[in-house]
Amino acid sequence: MKIFSNKYIILLLISAFFLTSGLSCKLFPGNSAPASYTKPIELSFWGVWDTNNDLQVLINDFQTLHPNIKITYKKFRYREYEQQLLEAWAEDRGPDIYSIPATWLKKYQAKITPMPDSTKLSFQEVKTTLGKTEINTYVRDVPTYSARDIKNEYVDVVYNDVILNGRIYGLPLSMDTLVMYYNRDLLDASDVPTPPTNWTELKEAVKKITQVNKNNQILQAGVALGTTDNLPHAVDIASLLMIQNGTQMVDAQGRVAFHTSPTKDKANAPGYQALQFYLDFADPIKEVYSWNEDQADAFSAFVAGKLAMFFGYSYHLPLIKNQAPKLDLGIAPMTQIQGSQKAINYTDYWVYTVSRKTKSADAAWGFLAFASRDNEVTKYLTQTKKATALRSLITSQKADPDLATFADQVLTATHWYHGNDVLKMDEYFKEMLNKLPEAIEPAEIIEQAALKINQTL
Repeated sequence: MKIFSNKYIILLLISAFFLTSGLSCKLFPGNSAPASYTKPIELSFWGVWDTNNDLQVLINDFQTLHPNIKITYKKFRYREYEQQLLEAWAEDRGPDIYSIPATWLKKYQAKITPMPDSTKLSFQEVKTTLGKTEINTYVRDVPTYSARDIKNEYVDVVYNDVILNGRIYGLPLSMDTLVMYYNRDLLDASDVPTPPTNWTELKEAVKKITQVNKNNQILQAGVALGTTDNLPHAVDIASLLMIQNGTQMVDAQGRVAFHTSPTKDKANAPGYQALQFYLDFADPIKEVYSWNEDQADAFSAFVAGKLAMFFGYSYHLPLIKNQAPKLDLGIAPMTQIQGSQKAINYTDYWVYTVSRKTKSADAAWGFLAFASRDNEVTKYLTQTKKATALRSLITSQKADPDLATFADQVLTATHWYHGNDVLKMDEYFKEMLNKLPEAIEPAEIIEQAALKINQTL
């Protein structure tokens, strides 16, 4: 009876250890652990923006708990990344884990293994007794996330993006939103004491800052708006203006509807009004003329000190600091419509997901679920200086001067396209912007663009 009691106490202690770790517990001690979960597992992980240093702390922490799992990360250039993925999948050599823009999830849904309710992972317990070391292996069911968890723990846009047919298809480690970067020296020299907070103020600031010669050549630009090819994220900025102006980007059936008007008056449709406002900044006969297709890339013009206000994402911040260390840089919230009751911001962010063809889905999703928890993802966010997608970390990030503006905006962040081909949508949207200035019937141009984009849904 004494021997039985001692064994029972040991089992209770082991069970208590796992229960107090906050995870459900199914134990397979010693040699009874399923071999498929305890054997060495190698996971390949592909991405674009993250470096090895960005992710290594998460990988190390996970591998410490699960020493049978090895994760190797590979970074690609953005312009080659999608083609590399497609070629790898075609040859059955693709990554187990990979990152993609949230807007690509529906496009690649068939190539993703959705997150399971729990993952079976192998743990090791090392005990030393009287100089003898014993290693016991345990396999546990580790809960992941439910759709309800995503709704409660992440900002709203994440739930709208990653839940497809009731299943979770990806998890973000961060969130990015458009902000206004501004050159304090240029604003001060033009008697603009503070960056504009709304589009009405921005128009007035642009009139003061922009310098144009008698040939309508822009010598100093107030803001970069109104074009496509030399303006990073032109579609994002124009889309945001449309949404802020009350445009219904998609209808209740999910079809593109930005060409419609609540009053049936196409000439005064909110989408058209927003696009016309956007295009005015590249129209030489308008008072707000401050940009055109002859200008250099907007980012290059900004770091060169020739552009006062530039709309960009958080990843632009280290690039600006590196290329223009002496620039008196300011970061302001994204411009809103004057008098609007609620701020509306625009996001472009990436998620991490698991390949349909992986042979180790539990290990792969186990890592992503582990890495996305607030205590772990904080390490990643600190390393990368990115804003969080988790509600629980927003308040703490507002204390960081570089992140405060971005953290302030994640709760009101949105984007609109959830079709199968975001690159085609981008192409058709830019085509619409380029045709509108010369259009005799602008409503028809916008309607044609909507019809084309609908085909990609």
